[in-house]
Amino acid sequence: MKAFVQCRKILSLLLCLSMAGALFTGCKKGDDMFPSIEDPNVQEDPSESTDETSDPLSGGDIRQLRVALPYSDLTIQCLAAMLYCKNNGLWDSTDDGLTIDTAFLSSVATNYVVTNIGCSSTGANLEVVKNWENTNGMPDLYLAQDSYSMWRAGYAADLNEYLSDNSYLNSQHIYSGALTADSENGVFYAVPHFCSAMIVMGNSEYIPSEEGKLQTKNTTDDLRDYLEAINDEYSCAAFASAYELIPYIGSAFNGDKPTSYMVYDEYLNDKDSAREIVANASDYVRDFYYSSLAQDQIDGADPVYSRKAALWVDSSANVRAWSVYYPGSLYLLHLPCEDASNAGVPYVSTYSLCVSKDADNSEFASEFAAFISFDQDAQLLIYRLENMTGLMPLTRNDAVWDMISEDDLFGHMASDFRQTMDNAVFCPDSYDNKVYTKTNEYTADFVKQDDDFDPEKCYG
Repeated sequence: MKAFVQCRKILSLLLCLSMAGALFTGCKKGDDMFPSIEDPNVQEDPSESTDETSDPLSGGDIRQLRVALPYSDLTIQCLAAMLYCKNNGLWDSTDDGLTIDTAFLSSVATNYVVTNIGCSSTGANLEVVKNWENTNGMPDLYLAQDSYSMWRAGYAADLNEYLSDNSYLNSQHIYSGALTADSENGVFYAVPHFCSAMIVMGNSEYIPSEEGKLQTKNTTDDLRDYLEAINDEYSCAAFASAYELIPYIGSAFNGDKPTSYMVYDEYLNDKDSAREIVANASDYVRDFYYSSLAQDQIDGADPVYSRKAALWVDSSANVRAWSVYYPGSLYLLHLPCEDASNAGVPYVSTYSLCVSKDADNSEFASEFAAFISFDQDAQLLIYRLENMTGLMPLTRNDAVWDMISEDDLFGHMASDFRQTMDNAVFCPDSYDNKVYTKTNEYTADFVKQDDDFDPEKCYG
């Protein structure tokens, strides 16, 4: 089974390649969480002109910023120019990220140069980062698949000093859970850039004739009835690799309360309660296998990749790639709730921007990271110029959410997640993360047996 999981890991990676409310409140100087450190060697004279350093034509030093982002050169240069315009009084308030002329932005002469070495759509993994370090050197700023793994491996800088006075970090505009997901013991090591959510994907070739497609929002009972109807009509895997549901449906068996990934947090606080939640979730999924509603392989092949699966669970980050693999037949469902009246609990994974420990200009790298992640116009420009289907912002900005909600394939899902992001459970979605890897390996075996939940084997 571990070999099968590894196969799914490799295939998923290839597929991907194709494609706190008050935490920073106002980010005021002197915030206890981000103390402002005064340098006694620096004396400020407000009467002195700063033209020499701010005017790119004055002969001042040109700052260099090397980034690894999944965006085109045009997008990178426009973002850099937009930041310069806003910092130097050149931004026309009648413009926004949707209307600004990219030709104008491309013509702006800044006092810095931003170059992009690129990365996959959901960021670099540890192997890529290690390769950077051993070959051409680390970029100053990079999108990480799993920022926690980067921090633990020593590839990400402590950003508290640089984020304390950052004007783009406003607790009223940012989902606080995303910020805490990039911190440990009060140290913030990344800036959350965008996110995905775990969803159920379906192949419309196997929609039952009489019942029709399951509603996007559904219950655990609705989902089981739907799988039975599929199984009665078609020769396929009604739900492929259904064990992958278990880490994400704890909330459905805990009164629809936000419940951590594979009840990890609950287990630390109340072991008996956590065991009961896992038992109920696993019994639900185990019944799919006992009733032949779930299947992991057909003729030795993964039914999802052989197009013999009706449903499977995956990250919304892969929606665009799956839509190419299933042209015209892909549809999307939410994870099931126990209560039909419940709005749902999103299981969300963030892809965050890390600053390299040896960055030449950590302060500027941090500013650029916060700007492109949380400035409304920067976010609008990114979603305007790049195909971001399946990926969602971590800001509450209405204009940004309105834009992604218009996406033909993922827009209706985005609209739903927009209403429930405050209930989001932030969880890993990278094989660089030990808990994620162990959980996937454990549940693949656990669901086929009658054993009780063993946290030591699951969490490693």
